[in-house]
Amino acid sequence: MTAFTSSLFERWQEVTSALAAASTPPQVRDALRGFGGHVDLRFAGDPHDPNAEPFPDGETIEINLGTAVPGLPLARLHLRPGTPLTEQDRALLRATGPLICAALTRTPRLGGGLRGQDRETVLRAFMTLTEQLGADLEPDALIRSAEQGIRRLMPGMTVAYLERRTDTWSVRFLSGDAHPDILAPDQAGLPSSSPVFLDAIRSGLPVFVDHWNAAEQHLPSTHAYRAVALQAFHRDGQLVGLIGVGTTSHDAWTALERGIFAAACRSLHLALNRAWHVQQLAEERAALAAFVSFEEQAMNSRDPSELASWAADVLGATLRSVAVGYFVPRGEQWFPAALPDDLPADLTGQLRAGVSMDAPSSHQLMQARTAVFIPNWDGPADGFSSNHGFRAMAMYPMYSGPRLVGLLVMAHRAARDWNERESSVFRAVGRSLSMALERSANDELLRDQNAALHAQTRSLEAFAQLSADLGAQEDRYALIRRAQEVALSLLADGFAVYYEPEGGLWRLRAQVGNLHNPGLQAAVDAGLDFERSLNLITPWRSGEAYYQSAYDAETDGLPETESVVGASACLPITLLGEPIGVFCIGQFHARQWSAADRSLLSSVTHSLSLALDRAQSVMDLRHYSDKLERSNAAMHAANEELEAFAYSVSHDLRAPVRHIAGFSDLLRKALGDTLDGNPKAGRALKVISDSAAHMNELIDAMLNLSRTARQELRVDEVNLAALTEDVRRDLTPDMQGRAIQWNVAPLPSVKGDAALLRQVLFNLIGNAVKYTSQRERAVIDVWAEPQGGSWAVHIRDNGVGFDGRYAHKLFGVFQRLHRPEEFGGTGVGLANVRRILMRHGGSWAASGEPGQGATFTFTLPASGPVLAPPA
Repeated sequence: MTAFTSSLFERWQEVTSALAAASTPPQVRDALRGFGGHVDLRFAGDPHDPNAEPFPDGETIEINLGTAVPGLPLARLHLRPGTPLTEQDRALLRATGPLICAALTRTPRLGGGLRGQDRETVLRAFMTLTEQLGADLEPDALIRSAEQGIRRLMPGMTVAYLERRTDTWSVRFLSGDAHPDILAPDQAGLPSSSPVFLDAIRSGLPVFVDHWNAAEQHLPSTHAYRAVALQAFHRDGQLVGLIGVGTTSHDAWTALERGIFAAACRSLHLALNRAWHVQQLAEERAALAAFVSFEEQAMNSRDPSELASWAADVLGATLRSVAVGYFVPRGEQWFPAALPDDLPADLTGQLRAGVSMDAPSSHQLMQARTAVFIPNWDGPADGFSSNHGFRAMAMYPMYSGPRLVGLLVMAHRAARDWNERESSVFRAVGRSLSMALERSANDELLRDQNAALHAQTRSLEAFAQLSADLGAQEDRYALIRRAQEVALSLLADGFAVYYEPEGGLWRLRAQVGNLHNPGLQAAVDAGLDFERSLNLITPWRSGEAYYQSAYDAETDGLPETESVVGASACLPITLLGEPIGVFCIGQFHARQWSAADRSLLSSVTHSLSLALDRAQSVMDLRHYSDKLERSNAAMHAANEELEAFAYSVSHDLRAPVRHIAGFSDLLRKALGDTLDGNPKAGRALKVISDSAAHMNELIDAMLNLSRTARQELRVDEVNLAALTEDVRRDLTPDMQGRAIQWNVAPLPSVKGDAALLRQVLFNLIGNAVKYTSQRERAVIDVWAEPQGGSWAVHIRDNGVGFDGRYAHKLFGVFQRLHRPEEFGGTGVGLANVRRILMRHGGSWAASGEPGQGATFTFTLPASGPVLAPPA
């Protein structure tokens, strides 16, 4: 609201005093010249006054004298250039019209007179009224001064001042000699729908009613009066009151009486505005002091109820006719945390019982999420029995993050809507309260986080020491007891117990601290019912901690706990992700488990689970190491047996085979030509010789397989292209008289043992040559492809192929998919390939179809970055 400022106020007081004493036009002109300009005031027929010409570039103010008295002129005030004027200055200048009118009506030129009074008495009374109105600063004192002045100027009149209620006018002040009939309706009030009231409010000017008819004006209690005059007063655009004058002596107002009443009302209105502005300045200073005090208190306080109470005090000190409260949500209702003391008792009881969030105003607030101003508030629509005298509602929601935590509510007793000042003040207080509450919530959150961090730090320090102390400890219950000691060192005044389920009972496995109750200790030692012990079964099944700030003895069905346990916290313990028991802390007194407490216990049990996992892993690793050691010993024994077998084959089996082959040859020579006549004997000798030769091949293959497994690797860079050409040369005797098409792509270099890899290529390419022997034109393809950090080498032929379902048998010892009569061989070559590739960290595979050929693939680590083979 803009404060009242006027540079002409002191001059205006001097001019109004002079006008109160003036009784002729020259005296009026002289009085108006007190404003420091030229005055143009002429009646019809008056000569032109050259001294009343306007100043070039100056401002001219026209002062309306009204039409109540015919012949009154229009007054103009010409101010000098550069005279600073505010809107208040211009209002003061225009407000002199009724005073000029009153002065001019005293002149003989206007005619008329006052009933039973002389002019000097009127002038003195008007001067007295002006002086009193200029001196007082209290609205009530100004109204009394106006009443006394009007009655001195207009004897026999009754003066009343009315204030607006909801639907009626209430008489706030009434002359002592008022007619008794007008006092009767004061309790119920005068109806606001009276036409004369409405005319006065709409016009803003004095309203004069001659020949008063009370029934027509809906004011039957005023029938004793014969003429009535009314003037409405506004403050900041809002109607605040009415002043009324009534007479029982005559039926019509004279021009002089009209001028006197208008001038007195104008003087009263200006005085009231001055008083209201002074009052407003005082209120603004008080509000500013309240704001400063609120901000200081908000910086130091963290209590939401206390902050809300201070906010209500600030609003009450700044705004008039408002009631302020603060509410907090609980479930689906609002409950008051702070209420004003002057609320009606029934409304206070209704508020304390809770206000539903389903009310229309609450829905509007939820949608807006900011300050909401509700004019013409309907109490019953929001679930109240009535409006309880309140006409407008304002609400400001308080949030903590996304959560609604409070509601500042302000209700207006006088106005149906909120003006700009009231809205601005409410928003400012709401913002300040919201920031203070948010700061309080953040501080509390920070304190909780710091406490939790401190507790977690202490817990981690304790468990760091625990890890150092029990790094080699494998005893589960020793670890748990150490964790119990750590927890109790951080949460004193209690005991720690640990249970595991066994046979339908909870068995106590570890305890630190005394229960101070032999009966309870005996019950715990005997085992607790698995399903009945809710403190244990709840965290066991949910996997979440279960806290009781005030322990209920019925929880576990143990009456003995009632005199011992005040609070409890039970947390599940896991081993490798599976629950194995429940870790409990009991306190001898009730305890509100804070976020820091919960964080501490969570850290303790989490660290305990990690320690148990580590201990279990150590045990598992030891068992695995023992098993591996036994496996290595068995493998070593098997290798020794294999070596013994190889030695036996190389020495013990070779001698009988040599004897069979040798004596077979001797027998053939001894029989000589006689074999020609006995072909059956010749065939038998040939079978013996061939079998001995095949037996030698098998012995050589087995010895070669054994040496492959035991031969030390000599890893170097191996050129597969060169090895392939070398193998092809060695296979030349097998290719005599055959047509073979070779498609050998450029091959890469790999890491490996050249001699062993030559055996791989010899076996695979040799098989391709062997199994294409029945084709008129054999086709053999050899190529390589990059595969990650390795090379995949493929050897494909168009030979007899094999059934792909049995591909897994090909690389086993003595495994053959064709009859020996069709294709020779020992059945050990591919087994040898598998062993060599296994030792090189490679892989092997085979695919084929009967009659469609076969493809063998093996992989080997590359000797360098794997690039696509050159074209």
